[in-house]
Amino acid sequence: MVRSPHKLNMILILTWLQCRHLNGSRDTQFQNFTNLTFPKVFNYEDPVTVLLNLTNSNYTCDEKFLGVTIGISELKHTEATIDLSSPKVQIMAQALSPTFVRLGGTLANFLIFDPNGTEQVAGLGSQPQDIIASSLNLKTFNLTGERWLNFTAFFKLVGWDLIFNFNQFLRKADQWDPTNAALLLKFSQTNKVNISGFQIGNEPSAYEHDYNVTIPPAALYNEFITLRNILNGLPRYWASKLFGPDVTRFYNGSKSTIYLQEFLKAGACDAMDYITFHHYYMNSDVATLDHFISIEVLDSLKECLGIAKDIMLESSCSLPLALSETSSFSGGGAPELSDRYVAGFMWLDKLGLSAQYGLARVFRQTFFAANYALISSKIEPNPDFYLTVLFKRLVQGPVLTVLKQPDLIRVYANCASTVL
Repeated sequence: MVRSPHKLNMILILTWLQCRHLNGSRDTQFQNFTNLTFPKVFNYEDPVTVLLNLTNSNYTCDEKFLGVTIGISELKHTEATIDLSSPKVQIMAQALSPTFVRLGGTLANFLIFDPNGTEQVAGLGSQPQDIIASSLNLKTFNLTGERWLNFTAFFKLVGWDLIFNFNQFLRKADQWDPTNAALLLKFSQTNKVNISGFQIGNEPSAYEHDYNVTIPPAALYNEFITLRNILNGLPRYWASKLFGPDVTRFYNGSKSTIYLQEFLKAGACDAMDYITFHHYYMNSDVATLDHFISIEVLDSLKECLGIAKDIMLESSCSLPLALSETSSFSGGGAPELSDRYVAGFMWLDKLGLSAQYGLARVFRQTFFAANYALISSKIEPNPDFYLTVLFKRLVQGPVLTVLKQPDLIRVYANCASTVL
């Protein structure tokens, strides 16, 4: 149970129950109890009673429901923000295992894999050419084979399954040029690097706003087909999953809503393994303490998830949904807020809602670096790190439906892991 440290306008309760399966049907059945009563919750004078549906469950959280991200910007630096060889970092990372890690983000579209490069920031004339970056006078950067192997060795050591984000701005005749992607894949296969999944680009629904560039949903669909054909020819990666389109937050009339609709209309449901999108409540520039415990702000996630579910239903697509990048506030998080106790309200509420809406994966931005990181720059766990570890250790299995709860109290219920 988490209480607001500021003023009591919300109480959040996350419960996990040891569920006893009564039969092996798809609609898992549980012991016949339906009420949870909390004798006195803070300033509520009467006992608080919550009604749960314990007769069946529509959704399940598996052991990799909750994942993490690392910004691909970390590959740009000669030295990582945090020393990956540090035993303390490795122990904290292992505490989150088993999990997926998404290595991606904005700078994915500016990364050039050069196995024998000098790891210097490359400008125009670098090989290969990044057409869009060149036209915008933006700089690409080189990722060396040595640095790639150092990062992937860390993931293997701590038990993380990698999802990698390819550069979509490498184009030829207005089509994605997969040459550099194929180079990285062949190098990785030779060096026995495990990669569980792939993405192309980052937030394509925002390209027009951010870069004055448009890559249509149908084009992205064709690019994933190209990538799948390449993967099919590589024994180590033929079974790797495709995650996309990685659009920004959904709201009524948003470009991301239209982008996903057209992406699915183009045929993506038959090509992808996960349909992905991002979510932040708002920009960190305007974030205040009150926003972290505002019901109105928290409920914006309900709108986002509801739209995502509706699009999938309207498109007759049953693929799993994944929040492939999410945290409190965009732009690195709110200074001295996103890394504090109060951020736990948003994080637990997001995990509870995501499970309730049937999402298959939630990727926390980010493991390290920026204000919303799970680990501080001093290699100390932030409050959300502990919440993340507790969720991964305690919650696994069927998601229970909360049928009734008082106003200002947010309750989420899940079955507990059988291995505690």
